[in-house]
Amino acid sequence: MKFRWKYAFFILLTIMIIVPIIVGTLVFMGDKQEEKSMRDVPKQGEPIFDIESSKDQLNFLIKEQLAQLKSGRNPKFDYSVELKDNVQVKGYFTFFSNEVQFTMDFEPQVLDNGNLLLKEESIKLGELKLPGSKILEFIKGSTDLPPWVEINDKEETILLKLNQIKLKDQLFLKAESFDLEKDNIRFKVYYITEE
Repeated sequence: MKFRWKYAFFILLTIMIIVPIIVGTLVFMGDKQEEKSMRDVPKQGEPIFDIESSKDQLNFLIKEQLAQLKSGRNPKFDYSVELKDNVQVKGYFTFFSNEVQFTMDFEPQVLDNGNLLLKEESIKLGELKLPGSKILEFIKGSTDLPPWVEINDKEETILLKLNQIKLKDQLFLKAESFDLEKDNIRFKVYYITEE
């Protein structure tokens, strides 16, 4: 009899925690589904000019863009991206006050819609090779990514939705070629047209 109030208290506490979580999940999940379906609508447009680039030029741009994203970022997690013969992501995270280094290599692939799919080739944590899904899951949950970057930890891929990058004056971007070994990197810029 003495412990009935304790059981009642814990049951009430559990209900008070679980119900708001379930309600919040249902409310926000519907918004994300609707928002995602709106974002994934392919844009229609006419190509207006081509862009050719090199690995060095894109490495400079990536470095500058990451510097802007990193302002105010968690100091216990950091990464950099470099284009070599593949896409290489290097970084560290803090684990029990120790910096743990990681390296990820991705093979880029241009999709039919002009977006880039980065397929995981290898992931190392320190000197230990790991399944890519766990590291990608950690990155997905540990950092704010632009809305046009989508990590699929189960398939071990990163999708760069180039056509979702906000450009001015009704413009959007599609990749034409992304051959890093031959340093052949080309994009097309499109002007959005009405359907």
